[in-house]
Amino acid sequence: MFRILSGDIDVSDPDLADRIYKFRHAYFVEYLRWESCRRRDGRECDQFDGPNSIHILGEEGRDILAYARLLPTTRPHLLSHLYPEILQGGAAPTGRRIYEWTRHAIAVQMRESAMATAFSNVVSGAVAYAAEALDLEGLLVQLHPSLIARLIETGWDAEPLALPTKYQGSYLVPVYARLTEQTLLTAQAAFTNWRGARLHVSREFIRTAAADVPTPVLG
Repeated sequence: MFRILSGDIDVSDPDLADRIYKFRHAYFVEYLRWESCRRRDGRECDQFDGPNSIHILGEEGRDILAYARLLPTTRPHLLSHLYPEILQGGAAPTGRRIYEWTRHAIAVQMRESAMATAFSNVVSGAVAYAAEALDLEGLLVQLHPSLIARLIETGWDAEPLALPTKYQGSYLVPVYARLTEQTLLTAQAAFTNWRGARLHVSREFIRTAAADVPTPVLG
């Protein structure tokens, strides 16, 4: 099951927050070797986690299989306060209807499975539904240049905002991904094709959202 959460999960559900941060540490630090994020407690969290974060989870029982975080660009976010230099002097769009898509992670066993692409499409679809529910125009995302094609394949109108920049040993390119009708059609198809896929949203997220929850979401 997939679900979308908002609010201060460290306070409202500390057990879930702990599982999220440990999943992120396992993926970004142990798997991707982001040594700058290594913590002795095995929890990857940063200054951007808090009551304004949107958390998107894919779970099986208590196991987290996928995760993504959305941050409002009206507040400090990664592109504005962590590595603005990757814009190379350019500007990124910001505003109430633009969020930043960060900490996208899929569990290794799902990435290496025969259904990896199909599952990845469901995760992207959950992000798209969250963006629609928030009445967003699009999302800022920083990713490896080779992944821009995946954004386009899943229906996003992807606009690179600068040339790729090497950051901590890996190339990053800032992209503005506009939500389109094709994004949502692709999301719907992904959920339809993944047996038993459901998307649940928390009451806090529904109160946050500026638009009605899309049809595949179970409140």
